Amino acid sequence: MKSLKTLSLLILSLVLFCSFSLKDSPSYVGKWKGKDKGDIGYLTLTKDGYALFEFDGQIMGGKSFTRDGTEASMHYEVEKKENYYHIDFIVKKVKDEETLGTLQGIFKMNSESQMVLALGFDGSARPTNFETDQITLNKID
Repeated sequence: MKSLKTLSLLILSLVLFCSFSLKDSPSYVGKWKGKDKGDIGYLTLTKDGYALFEFDGQIMGGKSFTRDGTEASMHYEVEKKENYYHIDFIVKKVKDEETLGTLQGIFKMNSESQMVLALGFDGSARPTNFETDQITLNKID
């Protein structure tokens, strides 16, 4: 009888453990590829909150890069809204974490492997829709 209780408890524990398996990271984490006005670019969002933009072999962002002669890093922050996400790309000095600039945007996930991103460039406000300045990105890694 005692072994039956132990076996039942073990099976129940396994069922509960397997049914509550968690994803390692959100679907937006990864490397994304997009085409804008004929130019191909990449966006990488890491699990630990860093962002990298890559165009024409030039990389901007990550844990350390040089911006105007200053060592900087680029982080991202995401906030879930009802039908989309807010995303902020924040560039800070590595030395003292002073914020050098913020690029605000929105994105939505069409699927786990496709996102639509709209950014407010040149210090403009966060976009409120996906009608202008948007790019479709496909996950490659």
